[in-house]
Amino acid sequence: MRYLLTFTLLLSLSACGFHLRGSVQLPPELTEMALRDANPATDILPELRRALKNKNIHINETAPLVLQLKAEQYGKRVLSVDSSGRAQEYGLSYTVRFLLKRKAMQDENDTMWLTEQTVTESRDLRFDANAVLGVASEEALLKTEMRRDAVVQILRRLQKAKIHTPTLESE
Repeated sequence: MRYLLTFTLLLSLSACGFHLRGSVQLPPELTEMALRDANPATDILPELRRALKNKNIHINETAPLVLQLKAEQYGKRVLSVDSSGRAQEYGLSYTVRFLLKRKAMQDENDTMWLTEQTVTESRDLRFDANAVLGVASEEALLKTEMRRDAVVQILRRLQKAKIHTPTLESE
């Protein structure tokens, strides 16, 4: 009886569209894509490539669909200072811009699947002057965490990708 109840609960959760956090189902049209980067030295590219491969997306530079990374930017600003004017807390930010398009055949324009999107992540970092090395490693860890979360957000947006056709205004 207990197993039947557990099975019924799991079945009802899956029927309502429930997915575990981080679980993203990509559309079948995205089985193959090219991954392009405006700056080949971006930090997110290897993480994104790995995540796409884990979702069974074949990365092929000649694929008709192109996931184009436009820009990646880290930011750091002071959130609070002590009575001496030294920083006590920093705000870290990470921004990635990307788009998804289908490459044009001869004499055609590219077809947009996702217009340019911006993903932004932010974290707070407390600064301790007595543990500068610890703060530096915590900052690196937070940057890695922000990149991973940005990859999940990109995958979620790819999940909603559809052909974007501009609407023509009637005259």
